[in-house]
Amino acid sequence: MISNFKIFVYALPTLFLFNPLLFADVGVIEKVGVIEEVVITAQKKEESLQDTPIALTAISESTINDLDIKNGIDLNGIAPNVFLMRMPANNTGMTAAIRGGVTMNPAITWEPTVGIYLDGVYLGKNQGAIFDVVDLERVEVLRGPQGTLYGRNTLAGAINFISKRPSGEGASAKVTIGNYGLKQSKFIADYEIGENIFTKLVVSNKKRDGYVMNKPSPYQPAQGVIPNNTNPIADELDTIDSKGIKFTLSFEGDATRVALNIDKTDQDNTPPLGVLTNTIPNWSEAFGVGVQPAYGGLKLWPIEMFTANSRQNVASIDANVYETSVVEGTSLTISHDMSLGTVKAIWSKRKLDWDDSLDLDGGPFPIAATQRHTNYSSETFELQLTGSTDSMSYILGYYALDDNAYTANPQSFFGGGSVFAQNYSGAGDATALFGQVTFALGEKWDVTLGARSTEEDKNGFKEYVGVISAKGSGSFDDTSTTFILSHDFSENTNLYFKVADGFKAGAFNAEASNPFAASTPYAPETVQATEFGIKGIYLDNRLMFNAAIFQNDHEDMQLSYFNADAAAASEVINNSAEVSGLEIETTAYLNDSTKLMVNFGHLDPKYTDSKVAGDGYQIEQFPYSPENSLYVSLEKDFGAYRMRLDHNRKSEYSTNPYNGKDPRAALSMMDGYGVTDFRLLMEPTEDMALTFWIKNLTDANYAVNAIPFGPGFGQLTVSYFGAPRTIGMDISYKF
Repeated sequence: MISNFKIFVYALPTLFLFNPLLFADVGVIEKVGVIEEVVITAQKKEESLQDTPIALTAISESTINDLDIKNGIDLNGIAPNVFLMRMPANNTGMTAAIRGGVTMNPAITWEPTVGIYLDGVYLGKNQGAIFDVVDLERVEVLRGPQGTLYGRNTLAGAINFISKRPSGEGASAKVTIGNYGLKQSKFIADYEIGENIFTKLVVSNKKRDGYVMNKPSPYQPAQGVIPNNTNPIADELDTIDSKGIKFTLSFEGDATRVALNIDKTDQDNTPPLGVLTNTIPNWSEAFGVGVQPAYGGLKLWPIEMFTANSRQNVASIDANVYETSVVEGTSLTISHDMSLGTVKAIWSKRKLDWDDSLDLDGGPFPIAATQRHTNYSSETFELQLTGSTDSMSYILGYYALDDNAYTANPQSFFGGGSVFAQNYSGAGDATALFGQVTFALGEKWDVTLGARSTEEDKNGFKEYVGVISAKGSGSFDDTSTTFILSHDFSENTNLYFKVADGFKAGAFNAEASNPFAASTPYAPETVQATEFGIKGIYLDNRLMFNAAIFQNDHEDMQLSYFNADAAAASEVINNSAEVSGLEIETTAYLNDSTKLMVNFGHLDPKYTDSKVAGDGYQIEQFPYSPENSLYVSLEKDFGAYRMRLDHNRKSEYSTNPYNGKDPRAALSMMDGYGVTDFRLLMEPTEDMALTFWIKNLTDANYAVNAIPFGPGFGQLTVSYFGAPRTIGMDISYKF
């Protein structure tokens, strides 16, 4: 049986032969709005987006300003086959999926599948990965394994956040107000303090009231329930209180450049509401907490009375919920131009202090409550040499990482009937050597060869305090390679063929049901991706058309299988898989004042192995892999103002790898949804900009992920919903 990938490969030449855009006579097209060249550094060197032979979405400064992009969640939907969202139950942890590759487990000891970078520095973990970077110049979303230039934990892709370097622009400020009590401010001071010496200070603050009010339980003795939650501890849920600061000192010499960055973000939030979307019928009676004769026939914990199937704005939960995240980082980047090329050294230290307390039953009874108290630190160093001759370009490098993670994770279920005091930790030491060379084969052909050798040592520890503990260690190594053949098909069309590897080391499952299982490492994951792409600019720079077809072959894909067995445990299943897909990105100027962007992604994932989980079910669903994703942006310039609509749509998807015969499969299947945002943008003066915005214009009510606790909890499931419609205004001013 021919795979979808092969069908794409066989059919694509037909597209080229019969596509008139490839041979269009651009000279007869009237010149109107044009596609601007975008310069990127995705391959560790400056080059044009359209000349870079990889699948990549570059988000420019103008788009960042229009959409007020500050973190990974703000990017969700723009790039095809890229899924970025908050982890279940949290505002500061991110689930990042690209082309079906994803890390679902929120534990700090899990390695991400998508690498996140800030100014060339690897951020390390998904927990605590959502924090505002409020002075961005560009964001680059690389799809597919980046095993040669980026290395470990980028087998699905990578996201680069690039800040604006100090340039002496002076001072600027931005203020945002909106409903739900939103108040946000940003102040930037950017000055030259000496010859070629610059400083920049960025200060930001954001506060927002909760989307959900937490009130006393509506079910009391008059409704047949024992008195409960008459004075909730938390008044609101899903609140934001964030403060950030970043200081940069840079030197911009003719041959030498130095940048010192220091940043800190302090968030004191309350987590979102987990809406109780399912229980078995008469849950309280089944668990012996229904009618209590000793209390006159009143019910003790009738949690089934609190089920709902949509977003709620009022809740009643009893736990003391909170979520705090303090992220700190220091980095030093030095680059120097020599005859051989440019030498660049990047050193960084990052630290995370993170705490949460969650109510995971969606109601006013003490059925499920957990806490996590996490500390994480990392130190990285990278040395690069980039250069070129008349016939080739090259990059050579060395990379090292050392990190440590620890979490105290007390949990209480069924009114303290099941209490777990568990702690777990993990540490790693990784080094790599890498190189990539591009040779010119005549005027129109280039070939790129790359390789990266990685070695990692890891250790893990888990304990049930005062009961049992275990620890383990493991070593992992890999050599990832890249091959790219690119061709200038015509003056306006570039083609490329790419084969690339990705690698994620094995590790220790801190959420295993017993410490001995947690001390045994699971297998590393590797992927080999085959990709064919086209990039073109047509109609006198009025139309951009980029497309890629790919097939990713995953070996020992690391899947977290949540079974809620002893301390909300999970198991790791290494299951091989094949993911094929299509990505199309287009931007077109329809006339002088109207721009249309359409990005489309298609995924066809399937497991090629038949691994069975500990509960006897075979792995079946593919998490966070909607079959189709669509992003449409329409922008109209009326002269005195601009208007734009941005629409993000995803088809249905699962959040866990359950089997269709397991009730949890349906409970963790999210319906497809579409969200539309509206913006009215004005620049009354050269120094002032105003934006009026409505996010989720139609107030779409949709779930984004869920936690199904399974049969041991009577199929209790809590689901997390997207934000309601929000309205606000931004005011920016340059002094």
